[in-house]
Amino acid sequence: MGKKGEKQFRWSKPMKYLMLEILADEVKQGNKSTNQFKVISFNRVSNAINEQLGMDCSPKHVENHLKTLRSTWNIVQTLLNKSGLGRDDNLKMITASPRVYAMHIQAHPSHDKFINKKIDMFEEMSLVCGNDPARGDCAKSFEDIGLDCSSEKGNEDEIEGPPKAKEVQDVSETSQVKSSRKRNRPSDVQDVVGDISTKLGEVAAAISKIADSRLDVTRLYEEVMAIEGYGEEFLGDAFDYLVQSDTLAKGFMTKNQNLRKVWLERFKRLHK
Repeated sequence: MGKKGEKQFRWSKPMKYLMLEILADEVKQGNKSTNQFKVISFNRVSNAINEQLGMDCSPKHVENHLKTLRSTWNIVQTLLNKSGLGRDDNLKMITASPRVYAMHIQAHPSHDKFINKKIDMFEEMSLVCGNDPARGDCAKSFEDIGLDCSSEKGNEDEIEGPPKAKEVQDVSETSQVKSSRKRNRPSDVQDVVGDISTKLGEVAAAISKIADSRLDVTRLYEEVMAIEGYGEEFLGDAFDYLVQSDTLAKGFMTKNQNLRKVWLERFKRLHK
């Protein structure tokens, strides 16, 4: 927060992209320790923004905005680890079915920009923010991010909200099983393992059912972007709109090229 009467410094997308490009290059050159950049890195970013974009950006502005980027990265990491959400490595996108999307966004409206939408500059952001102590050695690219990378406890609470009673009960039951393993007789252990196996089977069946009905986001993107006669940006907007509705997207995919163009013309008129 600036001093009273001081104009707040605002970051545009070109500024953010330029900052990420330069800091990612600084990482490759070894100008970053575990989670800290050298002062020369911030100077390089501010100088580039001022020279190329005509702004009045100071190294302190860069350092402060890096904190915002790290908060964004924490959210992305948590969503990648969240059950019910998928990911598309080719499109650099966190995916969700319409039902899961609607339920999640209702609880976390600010996550709308991260789900079923391409995450810009993902590789650069992972290099710049990816080796903070809170995340250990999480991978540096979208394809390599493992589902076992854990987020900082504070961030997990911020994303997920307070645990529900059912979740507290599950955690408590799991803790009791772990603490009593050494005391249990072999038959007791077998019973516990049997119960766990049964529950895992039910979960696997539920996941399989969801996967069978999930929209092929990659194919939808390819089909939309392949339509001739429209600009890339317009087709990208159409894709973003379609991917939010499983029924609408599947209906679009069943149409022939002429009917797809008819739909696009209607979309253009409605979204001028």
